[in-house]
Amino acid sequence: MTVRMNRQMMALLGGGPDVLEPNAALVPDSLANETSEGFKEVDGCVVPRSFEAASIWSETRPRSNNMDDETGFECRLSKVHLDAFVDAEVPLSELARIGCAYAMYLRQALLGSHVSGDFRIIVSAQMPDPGLQVGNVCTVRFHKVRPGQTWLDDDLEAYKEEAIGVFEFHKA
Repeated sequence: MTVRMNRQMMALLGGGPDVLEPNAALVPDSLANETSEGFKEVDGCVVPRSFEAASIWSETRPRSNNMDDETGFECRLSKVHLDAFVDAEVPLSELARIGCAYAMYLRQALLGSHVSGDFRIIVSAQMPDPGLQVGNVCTVRFHKVRPGQTWLDDDLEAYKEEAIGVFEFHKA
């Protein structure tokens, strides 16, 4: 597994990618359970096993490169707001740690499923914005890595307004 982080995420975690200390608060059971059913593929997209549609693309939802393609669909479908699972008082640094821990739950679920390929799990933490009445926000999402489909800039430092952690691994 490869772990990459921008400076903001390293600062939140208090070090670097090699210093992923355990989080003080456990990953909430309701969040951990999000991965318990595993994953499958539908129309080349990795989806939760409970996904019921037989097809993703249709005349009303055509596939469109780098707009609504497999990678974009997976990122939108898998996006989880961790702040919805914890108390509002949890500091952003702890929320980011919970996000990284949840990324490991996702990794284990993907490794245990009948899907294969290269995968990327993205943890994104954003500082509160009192003007917009938004508190600490941390999201986690994943996608299968595909040639020609981009979701995340390779230069993580390009993200000035958020802390980004990326976990990449291969599942044979």
